[in-house]
Amino acid sequence: MRNKENFTASRVDSYKCPSGKQQSIIWDAKTVGLGLRTTKSGAKSYVFQTKLHGDTLRITIGDIRTWTVSKAQTEATRLKSLTDQGIDPRALAEAQRQQAENKKADLHRKSLLVGDAWHVYINYQKDKMTREHIERGKKWGNRHLIDHINLSQAGGEAKKRGKGVSRQGVLYPLMLIRISDINVELLSNWQKREAEVRANNARQGFEMFRAFWRWCATRPEYAKLIDVGIIENKELRDEVPSRKSKKFDVLQRGHLKAWFKAVISLNSLVAKVYLQALVLTGARREEMANLRWADIDFQWNAIWLKDKVEMQGRKIPLTPYLKKLISQLPRQNEWVFSSLKSKDGRYKDPSVAHQRVLELAEIPHVSIHALKRTFLSLVEWTEMPKGVCSQIVGHKQSATAERHYVSRPLDLLAIWHTKYEAWILEQAEVDFRPEQNLPSLRLVGAK
Repeated sequence: MRNKENFTASRVDSYKCPSGKQQSIIWDAKTVGLGLRTTKSGAKSYVFQTKLHGDTLRITIGDIRTWTVSKAQTEATRLKSLTDQGIDPRALAEAQRQQAENKKADLHRKSLLVGDAWHVYINYQKDKMTREHIERGKKWGNRHLIDHINLSQAGGEAKKRGKGVSRQGVLYPLMLIRISDINVELLSNWQKREAEVRANNARQGFEMFRAFWRWCATRPEYAKLIDVGIIENKELRDEVPSRKSKKFDVLQRGHLKAWFKAVISLNSLVAKVYLQALVLTGARREEMANLRWADIDFQWNAIWLKDKVEMQGRKIPLTPYLKKLISQLPRQNEWVFSSLKSKDGRYKDPSVAHQRVLELAEIPHVSIHALKRTFLSLVEWTEMPKGVCSQIVGHKQSATAERHYVSRPLDLLAIWHTKYEAWILEQAEVDFRPEQNLPSLRLVGAK
């Protein structure tokens, strides 16, 4: 290295690139490898140059405006020490930068909430749903997606159907917790709280969370944050409500007489018609509760139920006996099953009347949803085709032809539906003749 001078602040400041050159370097006589580079444009910076593994290595230290002579000399001495050990300062700096990036990323991952990963998980499943080559069973259906969204929602938003606001989903409390903080005790306490007020949702929520947690374990961005084994913990699994057997959670054929007699004896006309309507149509409790007068066509004997599966809903027959029952209801507002005591004016809680009927009829407990299963169970006595039954209750058929091609006209549904209604009334010994315009309904043999 030629052009060596003892670097001082005044010499560094006064040195200029020689005329006719693009750049020039002078070297410090005191510090090995330290140079001052000047350019034609007037820029000045300190550099370090040495030999490493037989090759020339030059590193820019920095601009003279931010590096004093003494600091530049110290840095050059440090770099010389590294190269004497065979260490490339650039590789060391890159390793330190990567280490800092990793540390920053780890801190970010540890701050991730369950809700952040859940959002990615839902979008991942949505993307799979759009891929036609993935067979059914290996990707979600629309109903399954909606269930995940509903059970993780914050709640408090206006309902799309009916009045009021949506309820907070059973999974929502977990969405606000950091992924790294999820443990057995936390999940057990969550299950205990939710199982006390909505056992079935608590079980569903746990099953959804378990699948989500296993998915997280396959993702490099989450795998280091979680212990996938916690969802298999025995104490936690003991807190999860078991699936109730649906085999006996229906009204049996032999129950019908006592059940109808008890229902007809109720003081509330709305409760009386509502409970019978569930058995006669196989509708879900909220579908029936949300029924408006505008949804009933008395001329063409049709009911438009707002389906939880299809947004447009479905039309089912208005059978003769049910038509008579609904015609007796008071038109107090827009709701068919109205209640002036409730905030939004519709019949809200049939559980009290339902329990009273079971006590009067001396029938073992069945849930209100079991009245839908009762329809599905008892239609077999009338040999109703499965496709007709599914279309009435709002179930999707698995067969390709059923899913894509068959949509039976209302008249065809009415033939089988009316047959089912007549059979039910026969078993219940309810005296009803469609051609008669009787002022009231009574049981055969009732006083």
